[in-house]
Amino acid sequence: MAISLSTEDKLEYHFYPVTSGQVQFRVKAPNDAHVALTSGPHEGEPMYEVFIGGWGNTKSVIRKNRTKPEVAETETPGILTADDYRGFWIRWQDGQITVGKEGEQSPFLSYTEPEPFGVGYFGVCTGWGASGEWLIEARCIGDNPSRT
Repeated sequence: MAISLSTEDKLEYHFYPVTSGQVQFRVKAPNDAHVALTSGPHEGEPMYEVFIGGWGNTKSVIRKNRTKPEVAETETPGILTADDYRGFWIRWQDGQITVGKEGEQSPFLSYTEPEPFGVGYFGVCTGWGASGEWLIEARCIGDNPSRT
């Protein structure tokens, strides 16, 4: 069971409560799939943003509180496509944020925060010329009974 969501080329986050220290999702977008980690259902500080396939689908970064420079950055040419869903996970625990591809154990992006905050919400959006289709794992989202 997954939540299906379409995002426009607007850079406006759609927020959901999260009860675990991770979010798993699949996204179909040509570039710029953005995920925010926040303490409340809105943009503000403190906030982390994970940009997957940014800069024309050439790199992925973690940004803190909407400020540059990015706290983590790696080259990821062609990581997204508008033709197929690509799966990813983002995990956070004890100040460590890791980002990886579905089916892979090792993250391709990570950051350790010296002053971690409690993440209670995540948001997704697309922009910079991209719209997207998202499938978000329902077990990641708060207020849903977990299935065992």
